[in-house]
Amino acid sequence: MKLKDKKIEILAKTYTHDENGNSIVSYEAIAAPVWAYFRQLSMKELYGVTTQVEEQVLFQISYRTDVTTDHVISFRGQLYEIIRIDTFEGYKADLTLYCRRKE
Repeated sequence: MKLKDKKIEILAKTYTHDENGNSIVSYEAIAAPVWAYFRQLSMKELYGVTTQVEEQVLFQISYRTDVTTDHVISFRGQLYEIIRIDTFEGYKADLTLYCRRKE
């Protein structure tokens, strides 16, 4: 079992409009902060998951049914896009979230 010793926030995108009708994206937490295991991915793992080099980190959290690839992770003031969710063969113990830094 990996040590989940980092706090992250899972955010949902919300869209509002300014006075000119332009769409503005903001983020709203879907729940209280959760504990997560965090680490940088090595290049071997990057190529094993995807051919895109932008993918940088993974977070492992306790199993939840409300997390999708439409959500964003906030960790240490940085936003990360969730690009893949691994449920580890369908067991309902943990979720591994493969993420890349949002620019």
